[in-house]
Order: sequence, then C-alpha cells, then structure tokens
Amino acid sequence: MSIKKKIILMGIVLSVLPVLAMSGILFIQKNNLHQTINTQVKKQLNGELAAIVKDAYAMCQAQEESSELFLKGNLYISQHMIEKMGGINQLQESVSWKAKNQFTEESVDVTLPKVALGDAWLGQVVDKNVYSPVVDDVVRMVGGTSTIFQKMNDRGDMLRVATTVLNKEGKRAIGTFIPSINTDGNSNPVVSTVLKGDIYLGRAFVVDQWYITAYGPLKDKNNQIIGMNYVGIPLDNVIAGLRKSILSIKIGDTGYVYVLQGAKEQKGRYIISKDGKRDGENIWDTQDANGQFIVQKLINEAIGLKGGEVVFDKYSWKNPGDTLTRQRLAALTYFGPWDWVIGACGYEEEISTIGKDINSSINTLITQGVLIIIILLVLVMSLAFFIGGGIANPINRIMLKLKEGANEEASAASQVSGAAQQLSQGATEQASSLEETSSALDQMASMIKHNADNAAKASLMAQETKLQAQKGDDSMKEMQISMKAIGESADKIVKIIKTIEEIAFQTNILALNAAVEAARAGEHGRGFAVVADEVRNLALRASQAAKDTHTLIQDSQTRTWEGAENTKKASQALGQIMDAAKKVSEVVNEIASASKEQADGITQVTQAISQMDQVTQQNASSAEESSAASEELASQADTLREMVLGLQNIVSGESTNSHSDPKRSEGEESKGALSSFAQKSLRITKETKGPKVRTTKSVRYEDLKPEEIIPFNKKKGFEDF
Repeated sequence: MSIKKKIILMGIVLSVLPVLAMSGILFIQKNNLHQTINTQVKKQLNGELAAIVKDAYAMCQAQEESSELFLKGNLYISQHMIEKMGGINQLQESVSWKAKNQFTEESVDVTLPKVALGDAWLGQVVDKNVYSPVVDDVVRMVGGTSTIFQKMNDRGDMLRVATTVLNKEGKRAIGTFIPSINTDGNSNPVVSTVLKGDIYLGRAFVVDQWYITAYGPLKDKNNQIIGMNYVGIPLDNVIAGLRKSILSIKIGDTGYVYVLQGAKEQKGRYIISKDGKRDGENIWDTQDANGQFIVQKLINEAIGLKGGEVVFDKYSWKNPGDTLTRQRLAALTYFGPWDWVIGACGYEEEISTIGKDINSSINTLITQGVLIIIILLVLVMSLAFFIGGGIANPINRIMLKLKEGANEEASAASQVSGAAQQLSQGATEQASSLEETSSALDQMASMIKHNADNAAKASLMAQETKLQAQKGDDSMKEMQISMKAIGESADKIVKIIKTIEEIAFQTNILALNAAVEAARAGEHGRGFAVVADEVRNLALRASQAAKDTHTLIQDSQTRTWEGAENTKKASQALGQIMDAAKKVSEVVNEIASASKEQADGITQVTQAISQMDQVTQQNASSAEESSAASEELASQADTLREMVLGLQNIVSGESTNSHSDPKRSEGEESKGALSSFAQKSLRITKETKGPKVRTTKSVRYEDLKPEEIIPFNKKKGFEDF
C-alpha cells in the first residue's frame, strides 16, 4: 500500500472508528431496547386483556349473585303461599299422567296420587289462560316462572303437575319430568340436591332452554319429601343487560369480548359473539390458519380455571375474505356457575401501537446516524486524498532514478554469480558420481568377500561329509561280517535241531516197543506200560517242539541272509557317496580360492576410487568456495537494488521485484532472482560422517543466531557449524 493510500486510510480510520463504535453500541442498545419494549408491551397487553376478562367475570358473578338472591326470595314467597293454602298433600285419589322426559322426550304412563293444596287438587291445567293456583300467583307477584313438582317414584324423578313454563306449543309444560339420572349416567344435580332436603341455586335446563333457578323440597304433614318447588328466570333475560355491557367493550381496532358454552351441553356454542351476529352458532370444530382446532383448545384450557383465573393463548387467524394471516392474542377465564368461557381477543399489531411507535422512533434515529456517518466519511476521504498526493509525488520521482542505478549494478553481479554457480554445480555432480561409484564398489567387494567366506565354509562341510561317509562305510562292513557270523550260527543250530528230532523219533520207537512188551507181561507189566506211554507222549511233544524250532530258525536264517545282502548294497552306496563328496570338496576349494583372489582385486580398485574421490571432493570444495564468493558479491550488489525496491513499495504501494523490470532479459531475470535469494540465504558446505559426501544446504540469514554468523575465509569457505 502506498504512502498516499496509507495517509488516506489513516484519516478514515481515525475518524470512523469512534463513529463505528458509537454506532455499534447504538445498534446493541437498540436491540436490547426493542426486546425490553416488546416484553413490557406484551405484559401490558396481557394485563389489559386479563383485566377485561376479569371485569366480565365480575359482572357475570354480580349478576348471578343478584339473580340467585332474587330467586331465593321468590322461592320463599312461593313456599309461604303453599303453606298459607294448607300445605302440600297427596290425596287418596289417583290420576293418570303421560309423563315425558324433558331431555330425551320419551313418554311413560304413570298413575300417581293427586297433589292438593290443603284439600283442593291442583288439577291438570294446560291452558295458560286458565288459572293455576300458587304458580300463577307467584308469577303475578314477583315475575319469572314457577312450578310445583311431584315425586314420581323411589328414584326421585320429578313430574311437573303445575307450572307457568310454556312448551313450544305455547301450553303449560305439565306432564314433563326431570329424571334423577341424566343421559350421561350422572345424577341430576337439581334432583339430588332437593332429595337431600337442600335448596338448589344456579343454572338449570328447564323444558327447552336455560334458566337461572331456585329449587326447594316440598314435604307433606309427615315431613316426607313428595315433590319440589321451583322459581326461575330465563338466562337470556338475566344476561340481557350483561350482553350490552360485554358487546360495548372494544380491544384495539377490531378486538372484542366473547362468551362460549363450556364443558357441558352444547359446548362451543356462541352465547355472545362479536356484535351478536353469530349468537347461538356452534363453532366447536373451527380451525385456525394452521389447521388447529383452536376453539377446542381454548375451551379445554379455560374450563380447568377457578375463581377468575386467566390463561393466555396466541394463534394464527384469518377471517373470511382476508388475504393475510395475522396473530391473535386471547385471554380466557371460566365462569363455572353458568358454564361460560369468557374470552377477550385482538390482533397483536392492533393492540401494540405503543411498542410500534417507540420502535419506529428508534429506527428513525439509527437511519439518521448512518447518514451522518456517510457524510463524515466522504469529507475525511477527500481531505486525506489531497494531503497524501502532496507528500507521495516528489518521493516517487527520486525513486525512479535510484531504481535505474540499482538495476545496472545487480545485473553485473548476477552474471558473475551465475558462472560461479555453474562451476560449483559441475564439481558437485562429478563428486556425487564418484561417490556413487565408490559406494557400488564397496558393496561389490562386500558381496565377493561374503561369497569367499561361504565357499570356505562349504569346503569344510564337504570334508566333514566325506569323513562321515567313510565312517558309515566302515560300520556297514563290520555289520556285514556280523551278519555272516549270525548266518553260520543259524546253520549250526539247524543241525542240532535235526539231532534232537532224531533222538525224539528213536525214543518214540522205544516207547512203542516197551508198551508191546508190557502188554505181553500182562498184569505185571501194567505199571511199566503206563510209564512207556508217558515216555512216548514226551517223545512226541519233543519232536513237535523240535519241528517248530526248526521252522523259526529257518525263517530267521532267511531274514539274516536278506539283511546281509541289503547291508552289502548300502555299503556300496556309501562308497559312491564318499567318492562324490571328495569331488565336491575339491571343486569348493577351487571356488574359495578364486573368490579370495577376486576380493583382493576389488579391494585394490576401491582404494583407487577412494583416492579419486578425495581429489574430486577437493575440487568440489574449491568450486563451492568460488560460488560462495560470487554469491556474496551478488548479494552486496543486489542489496542496494532490494532497498530501492522496498522504498518504492513503501511510497507507491505496488509489488515491484526483479521479474517486473521490462529491461532485463530472461537470463538476467533468473540471475537476478538467484542474487536476490543470496541476500537472504547462506550456502553452507558440510561433510557428513560415514562415506565422505559433501552436500550443500541453504538457511535463511534471519534464522541464524548472532554466535552462528562466522566471518568468510577465502581459503576454507564457510566453516561448518
């Protein structure tokens, strides 16, 4: 990089670094501030939504408490009227009813005692224009609706026998009953509470719609529960004012408060919708923009809450006709007495305007700061460019002249260095060839000497083989003599066996004769006959033994002669082996003698080559010394040129070297590169141990320690270190 560019860069860096540091801090603080603002805005939004649903919950709770208090008073009035008219009783007379389940609309025929006030039967008044005692009186006094129920059976099913509640046909809904067991298999809370003797206050389904109700037990003179008393107000009438209050609540631009039926009957039905347009519609299976059943999720999250607790949710929503999907925030609570899920919802971008305004202001501040930084950069670059040009231009003119002189000096020095290098390279190659030749001769001499040693060992082994063969031949001859003696002994034994056989034959004949003579002697010769018979048996056994022995001796004799014959053949073979071993020994002796003579000759040749190698090494050393001297000269000449180039690099910032000079030829460029290398390196000649091989290596001047730099000696070159 040139001085001009450095001055420009220095001005830019000194002015921009502080600005960039401040900008970085500003950007970091901006992100932190955005995060803090978004967190606080989210908390504020959740707090506002929670406050809205809690207010709605409080309104419902207040309305429910006031309604229950009002109905509880109405129930006391109705009970007072019944007692004033003589109390509730069941007469001995019976009446038939076609009782209809108000939930399943199934009918059943039952016969029950007549219910009377005092002694007056209530009758079966269906027409709303015909007077029905007590119930009409209560409605006329306090409003709402009133009913008297009769217990149908032991289970506790309650039949309407007098009522002001009308059915779909506009008639009194007598003959309908509330079952003690609901369709889901659970006990009806109204009936179970009354049968315990308590008053039920709360929401209940009456005939075909929801009411806020109060139920109390009716007892006869024996204090037995025979029915129940009811007063109620339609839920729609109770929440009429509450509905207006909820519909008037606005959240952002399009946010609103809504009410859904919860976990019980008709879950997911809109009780209060936005602007009341979807009241009564069931949205249980409604999905959000991601396909999630969001209404089911919201209701399931809310129905577990107690005492005005609030839960928050966020989901993607797209109204019919909209093209964009937006994020909607919702706060939910659950009003258990009416099974209401109260929700407050609004789009996130509509109800977080404060955070948007603050973030927009911060972004505007950052943009203005970036514009100011750009203006400052332009001004600083212009000023630095002007100053840098005024300093660098005069120095460039001086550098051009210095460069021309340095190039001429470096060219002359590189020519001398190139010639010295060629001489050094030739001497080194010659020394290397002689070293290789000497090494090969050394290996050949070693191999020939090894062959001579092996030949001498083979001669000794051949002599030993000859001696062993001679000993084997002598042993075979002795064995042959022994086998012959064994054969002669066997012949003598055969003759003895024949003599034994003859004696046994003669003994047998004598025994026969003795037996004949004993027979002639009669009674006196009987003992002698026995002896003669035993002698005859012994003679026969001796004869048989002699025959067996003769057979064995003949077989042994045959095998003895065969062994003698084989011994003779083995002796002949050993004689042939001994002759061959003698010949081998003579040949091996001749080979050993010749190998020794070759080893002596190779040793003489190796000594001659070694002497030639020493002379060549001296020549190579002299060439190396000449090369080192020429390189030192080239280094001194090139130092000036390199210094000029370095100064030019500092001033102009351009990468200039010897290869970029157009005035230099290709040969001059290579020599210049060599002299440039010589400036930074030392050529060091060093003798390694073992075979005398002179090698050269280059080390960087910068890598040497001060004590390793040794003065140049013209006679010895560079000393080893």
